Amino acid sequence: MENTENELLDYTCVDVIIEDEWENIGGGPEGVLELVLPTSKLWESGRVLDFHFLGGTDEQKASFRSDAAQWSETANLLMRFDQPIDSSEFRVDFRRAGNWSYVGLDNLARPAGSQTMNIWNMDSILHEVGHALGCAHEHSSPGGSIEWNKPVVYKALAGPPNRWNKDKVDQNVFFKYDADTTQFSAFDGKSIMLYFFRDDWTLNGKGTSSNKKLSATDRAFIGRCYPGCTADFSKPEILTGGCTVETGPHVMFNKGYGNSWIMNAPSSSYIEVNFDQPKKYDGRDIYSTATLRLRHLTSMLYPKPGYAPIDIIVNGTKIKEDYSPPSGNYMTDDFDVTPLMKDGKNTVRLNFKDAKSNYWIQNLQVDCDRILD
Repeated sequence: MENTENELLDYTCVDVIIEDEWENIGGGPEGVLELVLPTSKLWESGRVLDFHFLGGTDEQKASFRSDAAQWSETANLLMRFDQPIDSSEFRVDFRRAGNWSYVGLDNLARPAGSQTMNIWNMDSILHEVGHALGCAHEHSSPGGSIEWNKPVVYKALAGPPNRWNKDKVDQNVFFKYDADTTQFSAFDGKSIMLYFFRDDWTLNGKGTSSNKKLSATDRAFIGRCYPGCTADFSKPEILTGGCTVETGPHVMFNKGYGNSWIMNAPSSSYIEVNFDQPKKYDGRDIYSTATLRLRHLTSMLYPKPGYAPIDIIVNGTKIKEDYSPPSGNYMTDDFDVTPLMKDGKNTVRLNFKDAKSNYWIQNLQVDCDRILD
């Protein structure tokens, strides 16, 4: 199908190309180039990232929540929405033309309360949230393999709506990141971070597709950059990063002793966390050590009545039996689970035992010390 200028506006570098439009509407990060991820832009694994909506309809906000959360299915990052403006890393609006986002940690350098992301085309949510997590454009990857027909690209982008000179085309289209300062995969033609480019923009007549969903490589790559998993039990809705949570009988949010979930049915209550964590990516180690970290408590009366022990089981191996964290307040326990980690599917299970009190949990995390090169 022939591509019109409007299609170029919709599917090509909306968040990096339309600088004049940004200036006219008073928004947008100038010169953003940002499957490749500059190492300096990475968030800390397991971090909770907050989003605040500066505007938008209920339908737009619901779509954003649903699409953005797809990244947390494999990335060890937690996302909260509708958070206060002053404490949010990302401040999103839908009311201006153009799609753009600041990249990774660059969001923290923005003035308090200022906009950090704009969504005009709802199909761009996954792409722009990818930028917010640190991902750059796939065509700028050191592993990129597009054979550009440069004279055709220069001519196309010199006209409307971009009106770019040669230097700006070089910067936004032909630029590639240095392999020494990025995390990157083999070039992925299905990546959500890759734009649509016409066939005649390439020497071999092979352009790129308009991608609307996370590719298998997107999911694997973001999991390599943010390994491990986190389950936050401090709210009625359990937040997860890179994992799923299953609960057994009498496992519920605790309204009486807040900011936690409890287990209290002897020999039947349980919490199970499942996550996929390969040991290698593209032949390179992802992590060298893995730590199971629990923030929890049972009773300050330990080992008197009130004692509420659990078994802690990692991939079928019981690492603690009849364990009751002896604290009247929440405490953090670390367990080295490196030897027990599998290459792929992993499970952490907490089994509630025959006890006379409750077990409270605020957070469960498997912290994999990511190896970056």
